[in-house]
Amino acid sequence: MRLAMRVIIAGCGRLGSQLAMNLSYEGYNVVVIDRDPNSFQRLEMPFNGLTLAGVAFDEELLREAGIEEADAFLALTNYDNTNLMAAEIASDLFGVPRVIARVYNPDKELTYRSMGIDYLSGSAILAHAFHRQVTSRGVTLHHEAGNCRVVELEVSREAGGFRIRELRLHGALRIMSLFREERPVYFSRDTRVEAGDHLLLAVDTGDAGELLQSRLGRVVVESLAAGPGYREENREWRIVVAGCGRVGTQLSEMLSLDGYQVAVIDRDPSAYQRLSKSYQGEFHHGMAFDLDVLERAGIEEADAFAALTNYDNTNLMASEVARGIYGVEKVISRLFNPDKGQTYQALEINYICGTALLAEKLVQRIVPRRLRILSWVANNRVLLVEFNCPRRFRGKRVSHLEGEEIMRVGLLARDGEVTVATPETVLEEGDLLVAAILAPRLSKVRRMGEG
Repeated sequence: MRLAMRVIIAGCGRLGSQLAMNLSYEGYNVVVIDRDPNSFQRLEMPFNGLTLAGVAFDEELLREAGIEEADAFLALTNYDNTNLMAAEIASDLFGVPRVIARVYNPDKELTYRSMGIDYLSGSAILAHAFHRQVTSRGVTLHHEAGNCRVVELEVSREAGGFRIRELRLHGALRIMSLFREERPVYFSRDTRVEAGDHLLLAVDTGDAGELLQSRLGRVVVESLAAGPGYREENREWRIVVAGCGRVGTQLSEMLSLDGYQVAVIDRDPSAYQRLSKSYQGEFHHGMAFDLDVLERAGIEEADAFAALTNYDNTNLMASEVARGIYGVEKVISRLFNPDKGQTYQALEINYICGTALLAEKLVQRIVPRRLRILSWVANNRVLLVEFNCPRRFRGKRVSHLEGEEIMRVGLLARDGEVTVATPETVLEEGDLLVAAILAPRLSKVRRMGEG
């Protein structure tokens, strides 16, 4: 009897290798296929699975990989047609229960749907993630369940200057994490919250009457009431996007439809052709860190800058220029290589790592009842996670689970109802928890969930 799922991954690029290492670390039987045997050099410890060189739709190779006993098959090569063909063979010929293919070209999504192939559009997921970051104004929505939300709030001058014990919003609002200069800090009931601090909050928006009794609660209610999408004041915001690839194109079109002033920069003058007729912004040809190009794009008046080229070093340099020379308040960069995350953090460059984000999205879709990462917060230093109540904590209070400063629970789902957790809440079997944890403690929390 097999004790672990067997997962076959076709494609050992950045995403495939990251996913293979993640699943192998968690004890799954993983087989990786790639036509280039040199690609397997990306696989590092803790990967202990099998690697096979060959094309992803070779039936003989797939049988060697154990596809007839596979629980999941993921087609993650760099080619849409290869992914589509491999996924169809895995699903129709071998009857693999869970098959997902990556799609690069959004125009091919209809083909995938018509053939009944489940797919993941990385560019769409990343475009929405960047959209949320560059358009947030004081408050960012990280998770929503029922009437409850987890939001990140920048404390204004009017709302700051209070001690946490003064909130007294029992069951309507709970502070999950406090960031000062983008770094998580320890806090207690006596901690004074100042203007400029960022708070990760669990909020019950259905209890507006309770929220409105405090300055902080009023700020949350007013910010959430503004809502996303097109607003007249968007016209006053200028956003510069460096990189007109798939993600940059989708992001720019979304921003343009929302009414923002958008300027796109790309070194390839023909990249403008990727933008649809719905795009009403500007296009500037040149390097993303060239001062003349940036000034033509209006960087001096920009409210936000997104570095989305295909090169980590270019994104890093462009972000440094936008922030350091032109003082753009909101700067966010795309990161391809997860190993460079610490460099970005050391330089205080906010980033979204597409490899980590997409790998997590895929794992969530193939592995049931597993701790899920819902969002990356404080420049990836804090994780918002969702997990089932560990067996050994059932019948105990939330404060017991939070011991040793491992986590702070914000939301609790029980019998279809979601509420804001309190330290006195008694945990029960079947409870689903949403908590904030420090990124380095992810492995410890995962092990806790296994007990």
